Amino acid sequence: MLVDGAGAEDALRAQVGAADVVACVSEPVAAWVRERTGVAPGTAQVVVVPNGVNTARIRPVRPDLTGDPVVVFVGTLKPWHGVEQLVAAAARARTRWRLRVVGDGPQRAAVEAAAAEHGLAVELTGAVPPEQVPDALAGALVAVAPYPASGDHYFSPLKVYEYAAAALPVVASRIGQIPAVVQDGRTGLLVPPSDPDALAAAIDALVADPDRAAAMGAAGRALMERSHTWAHVLDATLAPLATGTSTGTDDPAARRAS
Repeated sequence: MLVDGAGAEDALRAQVGAADVVACVSEPVAAWVRERTGVAPGTAQVVVVPNGVNTARIRPVRPDLTGDPVVVFVGTLKPWHGVEQLVAAAARARTRWRLRVVGDGPQRAAVEAAAAEHGLAVELTGAVPPEQVPDALAGALVAVAPYPASGDHYFSPLKVYEYAAAALPVVASRIGQIPAVVQDGRTGLLVPPSDPDALAAAIDALVADPDRAAAMGAAGRALMERSHTWAHVLDATLAPLATGTSTGTDDPAARRAS
């Protein structure tokens, strides 16, 4: 909770008013900014630019198929990440695969309890620093973003971009901005949120067909290189300046402050 909410909104209005371009990772965030600052919808000052990925840092991984294939999740263990749904899906699996959960957080105990309840051996690595994420993805065949149903999915999940950059097919909930990144049937599979049966079936389908999984992963990697590097994010953010459509201030001092 903010100590000074009114002061924070005053600072937001001042900063947005001084900026030439305000980049927001999703339309809900852009709407929130417009609502609180009085910027009219459709103006060039507030632009929606989803997150991206460093494709030089995140490189394609090779799946380890010498044992049960690895299905990986990376992220903070919080209620809106749906990891308990993923554990429930693993318990419903009809093919053999191992679940690796990379991260830590307040839901860890709930995840461990769910795994114990279903008699599953889940690999919980704990939190890792960002530079170790590529190693955490090593050997995986499928990556998952199992977000539960929510009417407030306003964020742009970095994990989805990093999974794709690692050439991993992504099984994700059809929610928020995800369908714009995960191309269903081409770079991954989309499932209804909060549906462990559908989640299990989608993962099973890719685990049972490693060649299809690899083809989707390669398509995802190509999409990231083509459209979602941080260079693309920067270009999209600065595009209003290049076209002269920004509605920001012409005061050089204000521009420097932004």
